[in-house]
Amino acid sequence: MDVPGFALITGAASGMGRETAKKFAQDGAAGVALLDLNAEALEKVKSEVQPLSQNKDFKIVTHALDVSNEDEVNKVVSSVKEAFGRIDYVVNSAGIAFKHEGGGAFAETKDYRKVLAVNLDGTFFVMRAAAKIMLEQSPLKSTIDGRELQRGSIVNFASVAGLTGIGLSTAYCASKHAVIGLTKTMSEDYARRGLRINAVCPGYMDTPMTRQNPDIARALEDRAANWTPMGRAGQPGEVADAVIFLSGGRSSFITGSAMVVDGGYTER
Repeated sequence: MDVPGFALITGAASGMGRETAKKFAQDGAAGVALLDLNAEALEKVKSEVQPLSQNKDFKIVTHALDVSNEDEVNKVVSSVKEAFGRIDYVVNSAGIAFKHEGGGAFAETKDYRKVLAVNLDGTFFVMRAAAKIMLEQSPLKSTIDGRELQRGSIVNFASVAGLTGIGLSTAYCASKHAVIGLTKTMSEDYARRGLRINAVCPGYMDTPMTRQNPDIARALEDRAANWTPMGRAGQPGEVADAVIFLSGGRSSFITGSAMVVDGGYTER
């Protein structure tokens, strides 16, 4: 997939972030930084990712991080840059979701703000810190044909919930619609300066986040079986493939997009 540079991945301890880290290692990245709240789980993922690289100089670092903490994000992103010398790819996969019983009229303010803090503010904080670094570095060159690629590539995790309305999901839908808007406006800001910014919109995925909440797990089973044309939930690796594509040289003329990976859900 032509991803020879260094990647920073949030939400890397499980699910789609974890699979994305593996794909970067397998596809030739120079190194990956794994960021997540769960420091113990990060060490396990590190042990899984390291052997997948064929690059003898492959680097891997981990940082426990709450993406909703602005100061903490700035420090960690700066630390990753110091460790690698540059940051070529950022994948914002950290996120949370839950249902509001009774719908938006009964959503608790604290719940609403928590979802927005992680899904939207966290994405913005990481993007902002990384973009400042990317804009100052030389363009990465393709390992396939030697041409100059981007100075940096950012892939944000939105969702089909950022393209449609989903019941009992006021905060989650609002946050994911906003992530798409954030992606589009910042891609416009920096397209001419060699920074590409895209979003990926997973459909109903079989991940730890969707399985740990019984309400979400039930919705997953129903929507995957009855609402998704392919008749199944997606697997984390299937979204990771899309992320690697959007990150690397194969997508060099793509920016400001929201790529849907949903088994046909939004086309039903």
